[in-house]
Amino acid sequence: MAGSTEIKIKGNDKKNAQKNGGLRNNLIRLVTVPLIIMGIVVMIFSYYTGYNTVSKEVEGGLRNIASAALYEYEDIYDSEMRFVEHGNLTYELDETASAAASDTSYIDYLKEVTGSEVTLFYYDIRIITTITDDTGKRMNGTVVSKKVVDEVFGKAKPVFYDDIMVGSENFYVCYIPVMRDGKCIGMVAAGKPTSYVKKEILGSTLPIILIVLVMIFLASMLSTGEARRLAEVIAKEKNFLGQIADGNLRANLDADILKRDDELGEMGKFTVHVQRFIRDMIERDTLTKLYTRRIGEPRLRDTRQRFIDEGVQFQMVMGDIDHFKRFNDTYGHDCGDLVLQSVAGIFNRMMLGKGYAVRWGGEEFIICFENFTYEEAYEHLCTIREEIIHHIVEYKDEKLSITMTFGIVPGSDEDLDEIIKQADNLLYVGKEGGRDRIVRLEDYERLLKEANMTDPELEKKKKKENKAEIKSVAESEPEAEVKTKTKAKPKTESKVKTEAKSKAESKPKAETKPKAESKPKAESKPKTESKPKTETKSKAKPKPKTEPKSYDSVFETAMNTPVVKNGPKKKTEPKEAHNEAGEEEKMTAMLAKMMGVSAEELTAESAGNEDNTKS
Repeated sequence: MAGSTEIKIKGNDKKNAQKNGGLRNNLIRLVTVPLIIMGIVVMIFSYYTGYNTVSKEVEGGLRNIASAALYEYEDIYDSEMRFVEHGNLTYELDETASAAASDTSYIDYLKEVTGSEVTLFYYDIRIITTITDDTGKRMNGTVVSKKVVDEVFGKAKPVFYDDIMVGSENFYVCYIPVMRDGKCIGMVAAGKPTSYVKKEILGSTLPIILIVLVMIFLASMLSTGEARRLAEVIAKEKNFLGQIADGNLRANLDADILKRDDELGEMGKFTVHVQRFIRDMIERDTLTKLYTRRIGEPRLRDTRQRFIDEGVQFQMVMGDIDHFKRFNDTYGHDCGDLVLQSVAGIFNRMMLGKGYAVRWGGEEFIICFENFTYEEAYEHLCTIREEIIHHIVEYKDEKLSITMTFGIVPGSDEDLDEIIKQADNLLYVGKEGGRDRIVRLEDYERLLKEANMTDPELEKKKKKENKAEIKSVAESEPEAEVKTKTKAKPKTESKVKTEAKSKAESKPKAETKPKAESKPKAESKPKTESKPKTETKSKAKPKPKTEPKSYDSVFETAMNTPVVKNGPKKKTEPKEAHNEAGEEEKMTAMLAKMMGVSAEELTAESAGNEDNTKS
């Protein structure tokens, strides 16, 4: 099972790694692919731009060479030439034409200087040329393609070709017509092999292509690095959010992300704000913004463990607002809340960077100094106490002052509950000794002696006062709810009075039948006991944790007391029946008082319930 879990975890890690890699790769592709496409477009554009530029330059150069050759050999065209056809589209010049065309020195010179092939045509027959066949023989007497003849003779102007096959090789060729009396009688051609021109084109475009490639490479490297950094930032923010989703509200986001001035930095700051908001909402008390006891207690345990593992000192303080109940009783709970907020604000401000404060319950607080010696913590606690004393709480038209009593103990490797108990004991003897003070550990024995108490007596007195306080809260706070429930469910509560009333009416009749004497008592006891118990259980629910005794036990005592006190009677007389009815009325009055309603209301409701019961 463990193996399968490990495999699953590794699989999830691999999947997450693939996702992170996918994001990084997507960003890299998003940046580099457009750059590559743009580079290819630029290279193609550069090539064709260079091709057109070189072609025009070659065309211009070939035209100049052809014009120079025509200028040199123009006299040849002044005499008529004759040819002897040998078949296979080859001709041989007669003696006159051969003599005129025998001088090839100039076109050979042009070829040597420019690298161009030069040919003079009479109509479509080569009469002088530098082009040779495979055997090295000049190609005099050969003809040019009909396509060239038709175009040059038809247009009677220079024509340029980049794909003319001459012999077994492609040529760039420029043809210029030879005109006599407005009639084209021949042409002069100057050409260069296509391979040569392509080399020229490549030579002119290659630097541009290389520059583009280098720029694409550099841009790709820069963009890839930036994309990788962006992916890492996004991955870190994703990991941070994942930790928050897993409940780790104290996870830290990389500080470099928070320093960024772009959208990712803003996202990181927003995420941290959300984390703090959620953490405060969960960990902080709504009223005071201090740690709640549910969060504070584990943190105190962590602080103690750090002391054990790492030796980081801590000092524990238990504090209580003096006479806090008077604020609530005199000015109302809103004033009490304002007092709590004022004290908590001082704690939050003055404990920043020194430790933390916890609202332990009600008006009690625990302050924990981290990495402080006992004397340093005591001195700072004195400063906090002075700040509280001089702080004025303004409530409506009243200006109220606050004092607090503190007990401070050094942190140790003892159980946390024991450390808190020690601080609480110091706080208690401080309150017994007059309040508004800080009680140190060395003052405990002296103050205990002044109070004429021992440790067991102190514990006993504390427990007694805690029970009394809990009972007071239990009796005062649920009163409104008891009244509400009495009105909502009158039938169940009023059955007690109904039963008591029916008993009082049935007693005189029981005088003639002594055997049935015990019957009404047997009926009245369970009815008198069970009905209030059921109701009072539901009434005790609002404060289950603070009641030392449930209302059930109080009602049960109230109900059982008259029955036990009177006991079974041997003889029932009208006077005794009247006395028993009086006891029932007392019992009803007691119950009504405990329920928070009047006896008359309970009596009226019981009468209606009696009718409902009979029907």
